[in-house]
Amino acid sequence: MAKNRKNMATNSLLILALTIGGLLLANFIVNYASFGRVDLTDNRVWSLSDGSKDLVAGLTERMEITAYFTENLPPPFNSTEQYVRDLLEEYEAAAGGNLVVRFVNPEEDEDREAAEEDGVQRVAHQVIENDAVSVREGYRGLVIKYLGESKTIPVIQDPTGLEYTITMAIKELAEEPRAIGVVTGHEGPTLEEGLAGLRDSLPTYTLEGVNASEEIDPDLAALLIIGPETAFTETELRRIDQYVMRGGSLGVFGGNTKLTLQGPEPAVEASDTGLNDLLTKYGVRLGSDIVFDAQCSRAPWRHPSGLQMAVQYPPVPILAFDDDQQEHPATFRIRTAVLPFTSSLEVTTAPEGVSVEVLGRSSENSWREAAGTSLAVRHPSQWQLGSDSGPFPLLIAVNGHLPSAYANAPDVSEPGGPSQIEAPARAEHDARVFVAGTAAFMRDEFLPQAQPGQPRDLSGALSFALNAIDWLAADSDLIAIRAKNIEDPVIEVPAVQSAEEEIRAAVEEQDEAEVDEGLERRKEAIAAWDSKKSAYRWLNTLGIPFVFGIFGFVRWRQRTHKRKNLKL
Repeated sequence: MAKNRKNMATNSLLILALTIGGLLLANFIVNYASFGRVDLTDNRVWSLSDGSKDLVAGLTERMEITAYFTENLPPPFNSTEQYVRDLLEEYEAAAGGNLVVRFVNPEEDEDREAAEEDGVQRVAHQVIENDAVSVREGYRGLVIKYLGESKTIPVIQDPTGLEYTITMAIKELAEEPRAIGVVTGHEGPTLEEGLAGLRDSLPTYTLEGVNASEEIDPDLAALLIIGPETAFTETELRRIDQYVMRGGSLGVFGGNTKLTLQGPEPAVEASDTGLNDLLTKYGVRLGSDIVFDAQCSRAPWRHPSGLQMAVQYPPVPILAFDDDQQEHPATFRIRTAVLPFTSSLEVTTAPEGVSVEVLGRSSENSWREAAGTSLAVRHPSQWQLGSDSGPFPLLIAVNGHLPSAYANAPDVSEPGGPSQIEAPARAEHDARVFVAGTAAFMRDEFLPQAQPGQPRDLSGALSFALNAIDWLAADSDLIAIRAKNIEDPVIEVPAVQSAEEEIRAAVEEQDEAEVDEGLERRKEAIAAWDSKKSAYRWLNTLGIPFVFGIFGFVRWRQRTHKRKNLKL
C-alpha cells in the first residue's frame, strides 16, 4: 500500500511538472513567435496597420523612439504602458533594423531632466489606497528622433488613436510634405479663418491658397474648393478643368448655398457659384436646397416649463454608411458621419468609362426644402416631412478618364480670353473628383476642439474629411489607421432607454406630469443598473473563487474517503 501511494505521488508530481512546463512553453511561443499572434478584434485594433509597417520599413536612416514611463502608475495608466510597449515592439519589428525603441523609467534626476528636455511632461496622478487619497507624479510620453529633428507626444492619455498619432509623427519626420491647393477669393472659409483646424489636422500636407484665375500648378497633390459663396468666372472654371485634365484631383465641398452662423439661428441662402457648369460634365450636379432628415443630430431646446431637452434637429443629418460604401477609401470603416446644413446632389449622365459612385445618402425619412427656410430649433412636432422626400445623394466620388467640360465649347478667338486656355480633351490619367453637399463639417465651428498638447479627436466627420483628402491625393497609408477605434463598446440598458423614449414622447405631447414621471423612472433605472453592476463585480471577485474552493473541498473529501476504504 505504501508503494502504491509512493507511485501515485510520483505520477502526480510528474503530471504537475509536465503541465507547468507545457504552459511555460506555450506562453513563450505566444509572446516571442510572430506566427502565434492573432488579432480577432473588430478593425484589428491591436495590430499594426499595413500603412504603418510600410512607412517604417522604408526608413533609410536610423530612427529612435524613447518612451518615458514611470513604473507603478495607478490604473488605468499602468495598462497604457503595456499597450505602448506592445505597439512600439511592432514598429521596431517592421522597420527591419532602422528603428530602435528605448523605455526609460525616469527615477533618476538625469532621466527626468532628459524627459523634460525632450518635451515629455510630468503629470500628477490621483492614487486611492488604504482609504486615503494621494498624488503621485510621473511621466507617460515619448519622443521620436530622426535626422536631427524630433516629434514629441508630451502625455499619452489613453491608447485611443495612438497608432495614428505615432505614424503621423513618423511620416512628418521621414517624408517631405506634399502641397494641396485651396481655392481662394470667393468669400468662403479660409486657411486663416474657418479652416485652421483642418489645416492643423493635415501636418503631412502643406495647404496653400490658389488663385484659380491663373494657371494652377499641376504638381499639386489635390485642389480643394471649400464653401465658396460667390460666382466663378469662366476663366477660373477653365483653369480648374485644365488642372483636372492634366491629372489633378478635385474636391468640391458645398458651392451652391451660403451658410451664415452669426445671429440667433443659422441661415442658409442660395448662391449660384457656377460650379455646375463644370461638375455636370463630370457626372454630378450640386443642389441649392437644404436636406432635412429625421435621422439627425440633436440640439438643446427649452420646454415652456423651463426643462431643457436635447431634441431632434433635422437640418443636421446623420449619414449611415452601408458595407459597400465603407469599402471606399473616403468612407473606409466609418459607420456614421454628421453632415450639417447640406444640399442634395444629383447624378447626371456619367461619361463613358467613368465611375460615378454615391458614397452617402440621406435616410428614407428625409426631405428637402428651398434655401432660406427657417433653421430654428423647435419642438419635434413642428418639423413636418415635406412632399419632396428622400433619400438623396449627399456624397459622390468620380473616378476615371474624365472628358473636359469644355471639349466641345466654341472657340472664341480673343487673344488671352478664356477660350484660349488649352486643356486635353480627356484626362491624361485617372482623375479623381469628390463632391459633398456641404463644407460645414470641415469648418472650425464644427470640429472637435483640440486639447493643449493632445491630438484632435478623430470623430466620424473629421475622419471622413481627412480620408477624402487622402483619397484625392492618392495617399492611403493613414486611412486604415484612422478607422481604428479601441473605445469600450457602449452597453445599452433597456430600462434606461425605455425611460428616455417615454420622456421624449412626453415632451412632444407637452405632458409635464409624464415628463416628471419619466425622469423619476430613468433615475430608478440607473440606480438599479448600478446595483446590478455592483452585484456582478462581487460575484466575479468572491463568487468564482468560492465555487472553486467548494469544488476543491469536495474533491479532497472524496479522495480521503477513497483512501480510507481502499482494500488490498
